[in-house]
Amino acid sequence: MPKSGVTIEGAGAAGPTATRLVASDAWPLTPEVGPGEESGDERREYLIALNRVQGVTVRGLALSSPATRPITGGVHCRDGKAVALEDLVVRDFRWNGLRLEFSEGVTVARCLIENASRTKKKNGQEGGLIRTRWLKACRFTGNRIVSTVGNGYGYKGGGHEGVRLDHNVIDTAYFAVESAFESEYGLEIDHNHLTRCISVPKPGPGENPKARGYDYAVWIHHNLLTDSDTVEGPRNHLRLSDNHILIDKPGGRVYTHHGGNCPGPVSIDHNVIEGVDRAVVWMNEGRADGISLVHNTITCADAKDRADFLVSAYSADRIRDWVVRNNVIVAPDAQPRKLFPTERGVPTRITATHNLLVNVTGAPDGNFPGAKPGFRGVGAKPWPFYQSADASFCLDRGTKLPPPFWGKPFEVRGEAPDLGAAESGVEPPPWDVPAAKAP
Repeated sequence: MPKSGVTIEGAGAAGPTATRLVASDAWPLTPEVGPGEESGDERREYLIALNRVQGVTVRGLALSSPATRPITGGVHCRDGKAVALEDLVVRDFRWNGLRLEFSEGVTVARCLIENASRTKKKNGQEGGLIRTRWLKACRFTGNRIVSTVGNGYGYKGGGHEGVRLDHNVIDTAYFAVESAFESEYGLEIDHNHLTRCISVPKPGPGENPKARGYDYAVWIHHNLLTDSDTVEGPRNHLRLSDNHILIDKPGGRVYTHHGGNCPGPVSIDHNVIEGVDRAVVWMNEGRADGISLVHNTITCADAKDRADFLVSAYSADRIRDWVVRNNVIVAPDAQPRKLFPTERGVPTRITATHNLLVNVTGAPDGNFPGAKPGFRGVGAKPWPFYQSADASFCLDRGTKLPPPFWGKPFEVRGEAPDLGAAESGVEPPPWDVPAAKAP
Protein backbone atom coordinates (compact mmCIF):
# COMPACT_ATOMS: atom_id res chain seq x y z
CA MET A 1 0.00 0.00 0.00
CA PRO A 2 1.62 3.30 -1.10
CA LYS A 3 2.26 6.08 1.39
CA SER A 4 1.27 9.72 1.09
CA GLY A 5 3.19 11.88 -1.35
CA VAL A 6 4.19 8.98 -3.62
CA THR A 7 3.99 8.94 -7.43
CA ILE A 8 3.68 5.54 -9.13
CA GLU A 9 4.43 6.06 -12.81
CA GLY A 10 4.76 3.36 -15.42
CA ALA A 11 6.12 3.50 -18.95
CA GLY A 12 2.59 3.73 -20.35
CA ALA A 13 -0.57 1.67 -20.44
CA ALA A 14 -0.42 0.41 -24.04
CA GLY A 15 2.07 -0.94 -26.51
CA PRO A 16 5.06 -3.26 -26.19
CA THR A 17 6.74 -1.16 -23.52
CA ALA A 18 3.64 -0.82 -21.33
CA THR A 19 3.92 -1.36 -17.59
CA ARG A 20 1.39 -4.05 -16.71
CA LEU A 21 0.17 -5.24 -13.34
CA VAL A 22 -1.73 -8.52 -13.68
CA ALA A 23 -3.34 -10.44 -10.83
CA SER A 24 -2.12 -13.99 -10.37
CA ASP A 25 -4.38 -16.91 -11.19
CA ALA A 26 -3.84 -17.99 -7.58
CA TRP A 27 -5.05 -14.69 -6.06
CA PRO A 28 -7.34 -15.73 -3.15
CA LEU A 29 -10.90 -14.40 -3.38
CA THR A 30 -13.12 -13.82 -0.36
CA PRO A 31 -16.67 -15.12 -0.85
CA GLU A 32 -19.51 -12.64 -0.75
CA VAL A 33 -20.87 -12.05 2.73
CA GLY A 34 -24.44 -10.89 2.16
CA PRO A 35 -26.65 -8.29 0.53
CA GLY A 36 -24.58 -5.25 1.52
CA GLU A 37 -21.21 -3.97 0.42
CA GLU A 38 -18.06 -6.07 0.36
CA SER A 39 -16.38 -7.06 3.60
CA GLY A 40 -13.13 -5.50 4.70
CA ASP A 41 -11.22 -8.48 3.31
CA GLU A 42 -12.81 -8.03 -0.10
CA ARG A 43 -11.79 -4.37 -0.16
CA ARG A 44 -8.20 -5.55 -0.04
CA GLU A 45 -8.71 -7.54 -3.21
CA TYR A 46 -7.54 -4.72 -5.46
CA LEU A 47 -4.23 -4.48 -7.28
CA ILE A 48 -3.58 -1.06 -5.77
CA ALA A 49 -4.99 0.05 -2.39
CA LEU A 50 -4.81 3.73 -1.43
CA ASN A 51 -6.16 4.07 2.08
CA ARG A 52 -5.82 7.26 4.16
CA VAL A 53 -3.26 8.80 1.81
CA GLN A 54 -2.71 12.31 0.50
CA GLY A 55 -0.98 13.60 -2.60
CA VAL A 56 -0.63 10.26 -4.40
CA THR A 57 -0.48 9.95 -8.20
CA VAL A 58 -0.83 6.70 -10.15
CA ARG A 59 -0.08 7.13 -13.85
CA GLY A 60 0.71 5.18 -17.00
CA LEU A 61 -0.15 1.62 -15.93
CA ALA A 62 -2.24 -1.22 -17.32
CA LEU A 63 -4.11 -3.10 -14.59
CA SER A 64 -5.93 -6.37 -15.19
CA SER A 65 -6.80 -9.80 -13.86
CA PRO A 66 -7.41 -13.02 -15.77
CA ALA A 67 -10.75 -12.79 -17.59
CA THR A 68 -11.47 -16.38 -16.58
CA ARG A 69 -10.92 -15.57 -12.89
CA PRO A 70 -11.24 -11.83 -12.30
CA ILE A 71 -10.40 -10.43 -8.88
CA THR A 72 -12.56 -7.79 -7.22
CA GLY A 73 -11.04 -4.62 -8.69
CA GLY A 74 -8.16 -2.55 -9.96
CA VAL A 75 -7.76 0.45 -7.63
CA HIS A 76 -9.38 1.08 -4.27
CA CYS A 77 -9.12 4.48 -2.55
CA ARG A 78 -10.69 5.18 0.83
CA ASP A 79 -10.26 8.36 2.89
CA GLY A 80 -7.91 9.78 0.28
CA LYS A 81 -7.11 13.43 -0.47
CA ALA A 82 -5.58 14.93 -3.61
CA VAL A 83 -5.24 11.55 -5.34
CA ALA A 84 -4.76 11.45 -9.12
CA LEU A 85 -5.39 8.40 -11.32
CA GLU A 86 -4.23 9.24 -14.83
CA ASP A 87 -3.65 7.48 -18.17
CA LEU A 88 -4.53 4.02 -16.89
CA VAL A 89 -6.00 1.01 -18.66
CA VAL A 90 -8.14 -0.98 -16.23
CA ARG A 91 -9.87 -4.09 -17.52
CA ASP A 92 -11.24 -7.51 -16.62
CA PHE A 93 -12.22 -7.19 -12.96
CA ARG A 94 -15.05 -8.80 -11.05
CA TRP A 95 -16.99 -5.83 -9.62
CA ASN A 96 -15.16 -2.49 -9.93
CA GLY A 97 -12.37 -1.13 -12.04
CA LEU A 98 -11.96 1.84 -9.69
CA ARG A 99 -13.56 2.14 -6.26
CA LEU A 100 -13.37 5.52 -4.51
CA GLU A 101 -14.93 6.19 -1.09
CA PHE A 102 -15.04 9.00 1.48
CA SER A 103 -12.41 10.95 -0.44
CA GLU A 104 -11.77 14.54 -1.46
CA GLY A 105 -9.92 16.13 -4.34
CA VAL A 106 -9.60 12.94 -6.43
CA THR A 107 -9.02 13.24 -10.19
CA VAL A 108 -9.56 10.39 -12.65
CA ALA A 109 -8.37 11.47 -16.10
CA ARG A 110 -7.77 9.89 -19.51
CA CYS A 111 -8.34 6.31 -18.38
CA LEU A 112 -9.79 3.36 -20.25
CA ILE A 113 -12.03 1.28 -17.98
CA GLU A 114 -13.16 -1.82 -19.86
CA ASN A 115 -15.18 -4.86 -18.75
CA ALA A 116 -14.31 -4.07 -15.14
CA SER A 117 -17.67 -5.14 -13.69
CA ARG A 118 -18.01 -8.54 -15.27
CA THR A 119 -20.34 -10.27 -12.81
CA LYS A 120 -23.33 -9.53 -10.61
CA LYS A 121 -23.23 -10.19 -6.91
CA LYS A 122 -25.23 -13.09 -5.56
CA ASN A 123 -28.02 -10.75 -4.47
CA GLY A 124 -28.34 -9.47 -8.04
CA GLN A 125 -26.69 -6.10 -7.44
CA GLU A 126 -24.76 -4.62 -10.32
CA GLY A 127 -21.35 -3.16 -9.74
CA GLY A 128 -19.90 -0.13 -11.47
CA LEU A 129 -16.88 0.05 -13.71
CA ILE A 130 -16.25 3.10 -11.57
CA ARG A 131 -17.87 2.83 -8.11
CA THR A 132 -17.94 5.78 -5.74
CA ARG A 133 -19.45 6.81 -2.41
CA TRP A 134 -19.32 10.12 -0.59
CA LEU A 135 -16.90 12.17 -2.67
CA LYS A 136 -16.17 15.87 -2.43
CA ALA A 137 -14.50 18.20 -4.96
CA CYS A 138 -13.61 15.37 -7.37
CA ARG A 139 -13.42 15.23 -11.17
CA PHE A 140 -13.72 12.43 -13.74
CA THR A 141 -12.63 13.74 -17.13
CA GLY A 142 -11.59 12.41 -20.52
CA ASN A 143 -12.21 8.74 -19.72
CA ARG A 144 -13.61 5.96 -21.86
CA ILE A 145 -15.76 3.50 -19.90
CA VAL A 146 -17.00 0.54 -21.92
CA SER A 147 -18.62 -2.80 -21.22
CA THR A 148 -19.06 -5.66 -23.66
CA VAL A 149 -19.07 -8.40 -20.99
CA GLY A 150 -21.44 -8.24 -18.03
CA ASN A 151 -24.14 -5.70 -17.29
CA GLY A 152 -22.27 -3.35 -15.01
CA TYR A 153 -23.09 0.33 -14.68
CA GLY A 154 -20.60 2.73 -16.20
CA TYR A 155 -20.37 5.08 -13.22
CA LYS A 156 -22.21 4.13 -10.03
CA GLY A 157 -22.05 6.51 -7.10
CA GLY A 158 -23.91 8.47 -4.47
CA GLY A 159 -23.47 11.29 -2.03
CA HIS A 160 -21.53 13.75 -4.19
CA GLU A 161 -20.56 17.28 -3.23
CA GLY A 162 -18.97 19.44 -5.89
CA VAL A 163 -18.21 16.52 -8.24
CA ARG A 164 -17.93 16.81 -12.02
CA LEU A 165 -18.13 14.11 -14.74
CA ASP A 166 -17.10 15.67 -18.04
CA HIS A 167 -15.80 14.76 -21.50
CA ASN A 168 -16.18 11.03 -20.96
CA VAL A 169 -17.49 8.32 -23.27
CA ILE A 170 -19.62 5.79 -21.38
CA ASP A 171 -20.89 2.90 -23.50
CA THR A 172 -22.24 0.14 -21.31
CA ALA A 173 -24.96 -2.48 -21.34
CA TYR A 174 -26.87 -0.91 -18.45
CA PHE A 175 -27.05 2.58 -16.84
CA ALA A 176 -24.35 4.96 -18.01
CA VAL A 177 -24.50 6.93 -14.74
CA GLU A 178 -26.40 6.07 -11.59
CA SER A 179 -26.48 8.22 -8.47
CA ALA A 180 -29.59 7.10 -6.66
CA PHE A 181 -31.34 7.80 -3.34
CA GLU A 182 -28.57 9.86 -1.73
CA SER A 183 -28.48 13.64 -1.38
CA GLU A 184 -26.47 15.39 -4.07
CA TYR A 185 -24.91 18.84 -3.92
CA GLY A 186 -23.45 20.27 -7.08
CA LEU A 187 -23.13 17.09 -9.18
CA GLU A 188 -22.34 18.23 -12.73
CA ILE A 189 -22.57 15.85 -15.71
CA ASP A 190 -21.48 17.62 -18.90
CA HIS A 191 -19.89 17.23 -22.33
CA ASN A 192 -20.12 13.44 -22.27
CA HIS A 193 -21.27 10.90 -24.83
CA LEU A 194 -23.56 8.51 -22.95
CA THR A 195 -25.32 5.61 -24.67
CA ARG A 196 -27.47 4.60 -21.70
CA CYS A 197 -29.68 6.18 -19.04
CA ILE A 198 -28.65 8.70 -16.40
CA SER A 199 -30.42 7.54 -13.23
CA VAL A 200 -30.54 10.09 -10.40
CA PRO A 201 -33.74 9.39 -8.41
CA LYS A 202 -34.35 10.60 -4.88
CA PRO A 203 -38.05 10.74 -4.01
CA GLY A 204 -39.15 13.31 -1.45
CA PRO A 205 -38.15 16.91 -0.86
CA GLY A 206 -34.54 16.36 0.16
CA GLU A 207 -32.18 19.04 1.40
CA ASN A 208 -31.89 22.26 -0.58
CA PRO A 209 -28.40 22.28 -2.16
CA LYS A 210 -28.06 25.97 -1.29
CA ALA A 211 -27.62 24.85 2.31
CA ARG A 212 -24.14 23.71 1.25
CA GLY A 213 -23.43 26.51 -1.17
CA TYR A 214 -24.56 24.91 -4.44
CA ASP A 215 -27.23 26.16 -6.82
CA TYR A 216 -28.33 22.72 -7.99
CA ALA A 217 -28.42 19.12 -6.89
CA VAL A 218 -27.68 17.75 -10.36
CA TRP A 219 -26.97 19.67 -13.58
CA ILE A 220 -26.85 17.63 -16.82
CA HIS A 221 -25.75 19.75 -19.77
CA HIS A 222 -24.03 19.78 -23.17
CA ASN A 223 -24.03 16.01 -23.49
CA LEU A 224 -24.77 13.73 -26.42
CA LEU A 225 -27.35 11.30 -24.99
CA THR A 226 -28.59 8.41 -27.12
CA ASP A 227 -30.83 6.33 -24.86
CA SER A 228 -34.59 6.85 -25.09
CA ASP A 229 -34.85 6.33 -21.32
CA THR A 230 -32.68 9.41 -20.97
CA VAL A 231 -32.94 10.68 -17.38
CA GLU A 232 -34.61 8.73 -14.59
CA GLY A 233 -35.92 10.74 -11.65
CA PRO A 234 -37.44 12.18 -9.63
CA ARG A 235 -34.80 14.60 -8.41
CA ASN A 236 -35.45 18.06 -7.01
CA HIS A 237 -33.17 20.95 -8.01
CA LEU A 238 -32.39 19.16 -11.27
CA ARG A 239 -31.54 21.01 -14.47
CA LEU A 240 -31.36 19.22 -17.84
CA SER A 241 -30.17 21.81 -20.33
CA ASP A 242 -28.37 22.31 -23.65
CA ASN A 243 -28.10 18.60 -24.45
CA HIS A 244 -28.38 16.88 -27.81
CA ILE A 245 -30.69 13.97 -27.03
CA LEU A 246 -30.54 11.77 -30.10
CA ILE A 247 -32.84 8.86 -29.35
CA ASP A 248 -31.90 5.73 -31.24
CA LYS A 249 -33.57 3.14 -29.02
CA PRO A 250 -37.35 2.66 -28.71
CA GLY A 251 -39.36 2.39 -25.54
CA GLY A 252 -38.33 5.12 -23.15
CA ARG A 253 -39.12 8.65 -22.01
CA VAL A 254 -36.81 11.64 -21.82
CA TYR A 255 -37.51 12.50 -18.15
CA THR A 256 -39.37 10.12 -15.84
CA HIS A 257 -40.81 10.73 -12.39
CA HIS A 258 -40.97 7.43 -10.49
CA GLY A 259 -42.94 8.24 -7.33
CA GLY A 260 -42.34 10.33 -4.25
CA ASN A 261 -43.69 13.68 -3.09
CA CYS A 262 -41.39 16.08 -4.91
CA PRO A 263 -41.75 19.87 -4.87
CA GLY A 264 -39.14 20.44 -7.58
CA PRO A 265 -37.82 22.47 -9.20
CA VAL A 266 -36.93 20.65 -12.40
CA SER A 267 -35.86 22.66 -15.46
CA ILE A 268 -35.68 20.99 -18.88
CA ASP A 269 -34.51 23.76 -21.18
CA HIS A 270 -32.62 24.48 -24.40
CA ASN A 271 -32.26 20.85 -25.45
CA VAL A 272 -32.47 19.50 -28.98
CA ILE A 273 -34.38 16.24 -28.62
CA GLU A 274 -34.70 14.06 -31.72
CA GLY A 275 -36.83 10.95 -32.12
CA VAL A 276 -38.99 11.05 -28.97
CA ASP A 277 -40.55 7.63 -28.52
CA ARG A 278 -43.10 7.37 -25.68
CA ALA A 279 -43.01 10.82 -24.06
CA VAL A 280 -40.87 13.81 -23.14
CA VAL A 281 -42.01 14.11 -19.49
CA TRP A 282 -43.76 11.17 -17.83
CA MET A 283 -44.80 10.26 -14.31
CA ASN A 284 -46.37 7.11 -12.97
CA GLU A 285 -46.82 7.61 -9.21
CA GLY A 286 -46.48 10.18 -6.46
CA ARG A 287 -46.60 13.96 -6.74
CA ALA A 288 -44.45 16.14 -9.00
CA ASP A 289 -44.45 19.94 -8.80
CA GLY A 290 -42.42 22.65 -10.44
CA ILE A 291 -41.46 21.00 -13.74
CA SER A 292 -40.57 23.42 -16.56
CA LEU A 293 -40.23 22.35 -20.20
CA VAL A 294 -39.12 25.50 -22.02
CA HIS A 295 -37.10 26.49 -25.08
CA ASN A 296 -36.59 22.98 -26.43
CA THR A 297 -36.57 21.79 -30.04
CA ILE A 298 -38.30 18.41 -30.13
CA THR A 299 -39.01 15.97 -32.94
CA CYS A 300 -40.97 12.77 -32.43
CA ALA A 301 -40.59 9.31 -33.89
CA ASP A 302 -43.45 7.14 -35.05
CA ALA A 303 -43.72 5.20 -31.79
CA LYS A 304 -46.41 2.78 -32.97
CA ASP A 305 -48.51 1.61 -30.01
CA ARG A 306 -45.92 2.91 -27.51
CA ALA A 307 -46.91 6.55 -28.10
CA ASP A 308 -48.09 8.41 -24.99
CA PHE A 309 -48.93 12.04 -24.24
CA LEU A 310 -45.83 14.11 -24.80
CA VAL A 311 -46.26 15.65 -21.34
CA SER A 312 -47.91 12.87 -19.39
CA ALA A 313 -49.53 13.39 -15.99
CA TYR A 314 -52.59 11.49 -14.82
CA SER A 315 -54.56 13.95 -12.67
CA ALA A 316 -54.48 17.51 -11.32
CA ASP A 317 -54.16 16.44 -7.69
CA ARG A 318 -50.72 14.98 -8.41
CA ILE A 319 -49.10 17.94 -10.17
CA ARG A 320 -48.72 21.69 -9.70
CA ASP A 321 -46.92 24.52 -11.46
CA TRP A 322 -45.90 22.75 -14.66
CA VAL A 323 -44.84 25.11 -17.45
CA VAL A 324 -44.56 24.25 -21.17
CA ARG A 325 -43.49 27.30 -23.16
CA ASN A 326 -41.44 28.49 -26.13
CA ASN A 327 -40.84 24.98 -27.47
CA VAL A 328 -40.89 23.70 -31.03
CA ILE A 329 -42.49 20.25 -31.14
CA VAL A 330 -42.83 18.35 -34.42
CA ALA A 331 -44.58 14.98 -34.71
CA PRO A 332 -44.65 12.90 -37.91
CA ASP A 333 -47.58 13.14 -40.31
CA ALA A 334 -48.17 9.42 -39.86
CA GLN A 335 -48.59 9.69 -36.08
CA PRO A 336 -49.89 12.97 -34.65
CA ARG A 337 -49.26 13.23 -30.92
CA LYS A 338 -51.27 14.68 -28.02
CA LEU A 339 -49.58 17.34 -25.91
CA PHE A 340 -51.08 16.36 -22.54
CA PRO A 341 -54.28 14.85 -21.14
CA THR A 342 -57.35 17.07 -21.20
CA GLU A 343 -59.17 15.02 -18.53
CA ARG A 344 -59.06 14.90 -14.72
CA GLY A 345 -58.20 18.57 -14.38
CA VAL A 346 -54.70 18.25 -15.82
CA PRO A 347 -54.96 21.42 -17.98
CA THR A 348 -55.60 23.53 -14.86
CA ARG A 349 -52.13 22.69 -13.53
CA ILE A 350 -50.08 23.08 -16.73
CA THR A 351 -49.37 26.48 -18.27
CA ALA A 352 -48.75 25.79 -21.97
CA THR A 353 -48.43 28.77 -24.33
CA HIS A 354 -46.20 30.03 -27.13
CA ASN A 355 -45.29 26.58 -28.42
CA LEU A 356 -45.00 25.86 -32.13
CA LEU A 357 -46.82 22.56 -32.60
CA VAL A 358 -46.72 20.49 -35.79
CA ASN A 359 -49.05 17.48 -35.79
CA VAL A 360 -49.56 17.95 -32.05
CA THR A 361 -53.11 18.17 -30.71
CA GLY A 362 -54.77 18.93 -27.37
CA ALA A 363 -53.01 22.24 -26.71
CA PRO A 364 -54.90 25.21 -25.25
CA ASP A 365 -55.23 28.58 -26.93
CA GLY A 366 -52.12 30.71 -27.08
CA ASN A 367 -49.98 28.29 -29.07
CA PHE A 368 -49.00 28.11 -32.74
CA PRO A 369 -50.44 24.95 -34.29
CA GLY A 370 -49.42 23.86 -37.75
CA ALA A 371 -46.80 26.50 -38.57
CA LYS A 372 -43.54 25.34 -40.11
CA PRO A 373 -40.56 26.11 -37.87
CA GLY A 374 -38.11 27.09 -40.61
CA PHE A 375 -34.90 25.46 -39.44
CA ARG A 376 -31.75 26.03 -41.46
CA GLY A 377 -31.83 22.31 -42.21
CA VAL A 378 -28.19 22.07 -43.25
CA GLY A 379 -24.91 21.41 -41.50
CA ALA A 380 -24.11 19.44 -38.38
CA LYS A 381 -26.64 18.58 -35.73
CA PRO A 382 -27.64 20.04 -33.40
CA TRP A 383 -26.06 23.27 -34.68
CA PRO A 384 -26.36 24.84 -37.18
CA PHE A 385 -29.03 22.41 -38.44
CA TYR A 386 -31.66 23.38 -35.82
CA GLN A 387 -30.97 27.10 -35.76
CA SER A 388 -33.66 29.30 -37.25
CA ALA A 389 -33.36 30.44 -40.85
CA ASP A 390 -33.54 34.17 -41.58
CA ALA A 391 -37.29 34.07 -42.26
CA SER A 392 -38.18 31.42 -39.68
CA PHE A 393 -41.58 31.53 -38.01
CA CYS A 394 -39.76 30.97 -34.68
CA LEU A 395 -38.19 34.43 -34.58
CA ASP A 396 -39.55 36.68 -31.81
CA ARG A 397 -42.60 34.43 -31.23
CA GLY A 398 -41.97 33.45 -27.62
CA THR A 399 -42.79 34.99 -24.30
CA LYS A 400 -40.20 36.26 -21.86
CA LEU A 401 -39.51 33.84 -19.04
CA PRO A 402 -37.74 34.10 -15.72
CA PRO A 403 -34.39 32.34 -15.59
CA PRO A 404 -34.25 28.74 -14.49
CA PHE A 405 -34.20 28.20 -10.73
CA TRP A 406 -30.56 29.29 -10.91
CA GLY A 407 -28.46 30.90 -13.59
CA LYS A 408 -28.61 33.93 -15.84
CA PRO A 409 -31.82 35.18 -17.53
CA PHE A 410 -32.41 33.76 -20.98
CA GLU A 411 -30.70 35.89 -23.61
CA VAL A 412 -33.06 37.65 -26.02
CA ARG A 413 -31.89 39.53 -29.13
CA GLY A 414 -35.24 40.66 -30.57
CA GLU A 415 -38.45 42.06 -29.16
CA ALA A 416 -39.36 38.64 -27.79
CA PRO A 417 -37.53 35.32 -27.41
CA ASP A 418 -37.32 32.94 -30.33
CA LEU A 419 -39.03 29.58 -30.11
CA GLY A 420 -36.92 26.47 -29.69
CA ALA A 421 -33.50 25.76 -28.26
CA ALA A 422 -31.47 28.50 -29.98
CA GLU A 423 -31.83 32.27 -29.99
CA SER A 424 -31.09 33.86 -33.36
CA GLY A 425 -27.91 35.91 -33.29
CA VAL A 426 -26.61 34.12 -30.19
CA GLU A 427 -23.91 31.64 -31.08
CA PRO A 428 -24.51 28.34 -29.26
CA PRO A 429 -21.53 27.09 -27.27
CA PRO A 430 -19.29 24.46 -28.90
CA TRP A 431 -20.42 20.88 -28.53
CA ASP A 432 -17.05 19.40 -27.76
CA VAL A 433 -18.39 16.05 -26.66
CA PRO A 434 -15.80 13.30 -27.19
CA ALA A 435 -15.96 11.06 -30.22
CA ALA A 436 -17.45 7.61 -29.65
CA LYS A 437 -14.13 5.95 -30.47
CA ALA A 438 -11.95 8.22 -28.40
CA PRO A 439 -9.33 6.37 -26.31
